Amino acid sequence: MSIQLHSFISSAKRYIQVESQPHQIVGIFKKITCAKSYRSFVLESANTCYECEEDATITFYQAGSSVSPPGIWTYLVYECPDGEEKVFSDESIDTSTNPLWELASGKTLSKVAVDLLEYIQYQQGNAEYLDVQLPSEWDTSTGREIIQLLIEEINAGESASIFAEEAGKEYIQAALQEFVAAAQEILEAGGTSRDFEATQYYVLKKVKSDRIANLILEYNDYRIWQEALPSKSKAVEYAFNKALSLICRLK
Repeated sequence: MSIQLHSFISSAKRYIQVESQPHQIVGIFKKITCAKSYRSFVLESANTCYECEEDATITFYQAGSSVSPPGIWTYLVYECPDGEEKVFSDESIDTSTNPLWELASGKTLSKVAVDLLEYIQYQQGNAEYLDVQLPSEWDTSTGREIIQLLIEEINAGESASIFAEEAGKEYIQAALQEFVAAAQEILEAGGTSRDFEATQYYVLKKVKSDRIANLILEYNDYRIWQEALPSKSKAVEYAFNKALSLICRLK
């Protein structure tokens, strides 16, 4: 059975209304302004929606009519058996289009990052129309120094083609997660960025690196080594040192 939600037809889905977040509103704004002018987009009769796979939500923009004002609605989306579709609305949630007008006037929307990795991702180029702020526990001089070290880790990984392979991506992601966990402990203990750098080598011993080391060997190409080394990334250096140790065992 199909249901209609904000002029869109859906089936085999359940929707739970949640508060619209800045990145979801920006997604709607981009879709609307793709074809409409800034001055008139809120008054247009067309409706649109924006799906965010990262948080499993869908956000609707519905233009105003003679019986209802325009609005923005966001829902968590869950699959369900056909015939059990349902919408769980929450009338206490603000659905006004004021944030769209702010974006149209050239302002940005403030967003506190959920965690450190999300903050870094936004700083790497995904923060258009957003003023992304650090989680409070990271908004210190030491926290920002550690963030810069983590950004260097990411940049070094992205600059080496070997880490674009599946094994490379998995390794870098696992290393970053361990680094963030270690950094959190250091901040809570009142440590410094130097403490974090010293801890990185210990942390990397816990990260599975056999796949990436073996992949480096399989390529058997000195240009991969030249491309990646020397590196500001301790994770990159560790992976190549692991590959070097495997070479020594083979001899």
